[in-house]
Amino acid sequence: MQCSPLSSLSQLKSKQTPFGRGEVPFGNERGPFQDEFDLNELKTVAAKDRKLREAIRLSEAKSRAEAWMKAFLQEEAENVRRGSKINSDDDYTTQSEGDEDMVPVVLPLAFNRKIDLMRIESRSFIHKLWLRRISLTPKKGNDGHGSSLEHFELAIHNAEENIRREKYFIYKEFYNEYKFQMIPVNAEVLEKAFSRVLEEKEKSAFQMIHEDVVRFMSPTVRLCALLGLKLDFLDRLETIPEDHLDHRSLCDWITIFLQNNSRSVNAEKKTSLKLELLDSIGFDPLSTTVKTIMARSSKGNTQCHIAACEWAEIFIQDEFRYNPLLSSLYLWQFPFQSDLTNSWFQLPPLTDDGESENDPDPFHVSIMNVVTKEWRASKDIHSKLDDFLSQRNGTTVLYHGTDHHSAVNILRQGIDLNAGKQNRDFSSRSGFYLTKNMDEAINWALSTTAKPAILVFQVSQEDLDGAKKLDLSNNEERWREIVTSFRSGRRTATTRESVSAYDLIEGPEATMRYDEATWELLWEQKPFSNQVCLISEDFAEEFQKTLHSILFLDVSST
Repeated sequence: MQCSPLSSLSQLKSKQTPFGRGEVPFGNERGPFQDEFDLNELKTVAAKDRKLREAIRLSEAKSRAEAWMKAFLQEEAENVRRGSKINSDDDYTTQSEGDEDMVPVVLPLAFNRKIDLMRIESRSFIHKLWLRRISLTPKKGNDGHGSSLEHFELAIHNAEENIRREKYFIYKEFYNEYKFQMIPVNAEVLEKAFSRVLEEKEKSAFQMIHEDVVRFMSPTVRLCALLGLKLDFLDRLETIPEDHLDHRSLCDWITIFLQNNSRSVNAEKKTSLKLELLDSIGFDPLSTTVKTIMARSSKGNTQCHIAACEWAEIFIQDEFRYNPLLSSLYLWQFPFQSDLTNSWFQLPPLTDDGESENDPDPFHVSIMNVVTKEWRASKDIHSKLDDFLSQRNGTTVLYHGTDHHSAVNILRQGIDLNAGKQNRDFSSRSGFYLTKNMDEAINWALSTTAKPAILVFQVSQEDLDGAKKLDLSNNEERWREIVTSFRSGRRTATTRESVSAYDLIEGPEATMRYDEATWELLWEQKPFSNQVCLISEDFAEEFQKTLHSILFLDVSST
């Protein structure tokens, strides 16, 4: 999964419409109602904090200026449009019709969920700023002020725990209208916790200082709070020359900083994913993010398959793609026919004379939108496919676990080997992995994204036998040589040359282990595992034609 290119520093307030159909500016996509709702929430908190009130007044003045400029530009654009229509009415009509096709329709249910999330994230952001200031405030013993400050801190932690439960519920039941009837009950508990925070704040006489207000006004600090990173995580962006900043997306910068932090952690501590490790590379140990990363990575014994720190990178990349406050992709339950669930369908064929015979043909691929529970996801998927997938003689079924957006790209554009990750078992960047074990694909998808999808390929055994295959299933020495070379990032010319002659590589998955005697990471074969890695562009192009079906999953917790 690649980072979205839309989130550069200069475009922090931009969003993406579903599956690459265009860009919608952040201000336009949110709309005035959301801005007002967000601001009202902050005003409630600011009633007890002078510095915050000043910051909000500045923000409102800035918003008024931006609104005036926006209205002016829209008026100018309308004048230009009218002039263009007079000059070329037919051309304008054609363009207008095309633009209408690009406008997404946001489901009211999902939109309301987004409002709920925005509200509690706004409050949580303020709480995190307050906690940071409290941690930097010198302790003054057990006098009345110190005791009041402790009570204030405890009230914040209690409110944050309620926020964590509410966020978990919203994310897991985002599209469940019945479950969302519980929102008013949960909201009452939250309001009591929020009120207690403000009461204790007033008793402690706590006030924000200028530095806190600067952070409050910073979009990158708010982004850190949303992602569960420490609030100062992106401060280092200030040391990077402006002409270099927009060469990478914000997602890329965060990934780079996580990798840099990881290098300073000794190898032994990086062998397993623990709270201490996530804390050391830049995550807030009290955040929901930490619990989510830990929970996802533990699904199906996948944790030791990749480096511990990489789970954090995968999470960040997925958030930029699917967090409803960072991207519009989460607002759509499924990429195709969201109102049709647990039934097979196919996309209607389109007539396009510009297509070549080698282009992917998505209209013969069967699709199902699967709504299921986490505890029975594997059983449900097996049931759907067992009833549908004909086991023809002389064919092999292979599975690929991924996310919704990537699945759509593969369906429409074919397999892109260069979309692969660095330092995998049999490849680095250029590789597409499949498995004969459906559960392995399901577990991988569930552990790496909030929007899992399973691709099913049904390929003839004759085509597989005709491919140039390097089979490492019964050659552990050769397997270890290749895996060590790719995983370590120290690929030799001999290794590159020896694998480049093949279309695919097959063999067991690797798991990591830290050798205390040599202080090195070792890779060992995962028992009873199997994977196939496509490494030839020509073979991948032909293999794409064997795509049989795709299951887009919406998995809730209970």
